[in-house]
Amino acid sequence: MVASADNRYGNALDPQGMSRLRADLKTPSAATAKEVARQFESLFVQQMLKSMRAATPGDQLFGGPAEEQYRDLLDRQLSVSLARGEGIGLAPAIERQILQGMGLQPEAAAAANPTLQQYRDNPVAALRARIAAPAAEPQPVVGGKGAEWDSPEQFVRSVWSAAERVAKKIGISAKAMVAQAALETGWGRHVIRKADGASSYNLFGIKSHGWQGDSVKVPTLEFRGGIPAKEMASFRAYGSLEECFEDYARFLQSNPRYRDALQAGDDPEAFVKALQDAGYATDPDYAEKITRIMKGPVLGAVPGEAENPPA
Repeated sequence: MVASADNRYGNALDPQGMSRLRADLKTPSAATAKEVARQFESLFVQQMLKSMRAATPGDQLFGGPAEEQYRDLLDRQLSVSLARGEGIGLAPAIERQILQGMGLQPEAAAAANPTLQQYRDNPVAALRARIAAPAAEPQPVVGGKGAEWDSPEQFVRSVWSAAERVAKKIGISAKAMVAQAALETGWGRHVIRKADGASSYNLFGIKSHGWQGDSVKVPTLEFRGGIPAKEMASFRAYGSLEECFEDYARFLQSNPRYRDALQAGDDPEAFVKALQDAGYATDPDYAEKITRIMKGPVLGAVPGEAENPPA
């Protein structure tokens, strides 16, 4: 049985607590960052209590070294117990800065909260800002990728009807949509999965910027200056294929930069070229790859927009 953080570090009289914390920091994680922040806040509270005691007259009748020692130990434990609860609002700011340094928290989330410097400059205003701040967006869980379909043909049969409905609604090519989804997911063999293994149904690689729903953080390949590099990114997660295609349509319609792509109508090659020109993906060969899929053996036999999905 693994001891909880409170049991491992929560006793001010335990001389091994800091040693355990130092050992845990050799393999840093979000949990150890939280604990370091709590310990720092606890030390800060101890100094506050010490200053308050120094400014308060002692008990001249019953006071003495024994009372001072007991009071010092009591103050230490009070500061630890306070930090383990709601605290005074300092620990979350410290934790956010530690997580940013470890690359475990988006900068945008931290920007909406007071920094340590703001706490130093004006602690009252910083605390008020923290209390008044709106609730943070849901943080993405870390997931992976896995196969949803066994073959390209099975993938196309499964997604074609949803693609065709949405394509007709916004006036674009269903074939182009399916080909794009095939490229993004490797014909459904690399679909983003949540931490519990459930599918995200994200077939178009849409990231979670401005998204209020569930999201998943996974490694992805991005091109920076034409050079491919692995990065961690947060992607939208849906409850079904239908939700995925509907959100894809909203995504294109709500972004003015995709106006030319939507105006391409049912011309699939013009559509994917306009997507690339608008910056849909960082891959410089994005449109060419989708076009090759459209003309390939699986989708190439579809002469335009079929009434039924390819066999």
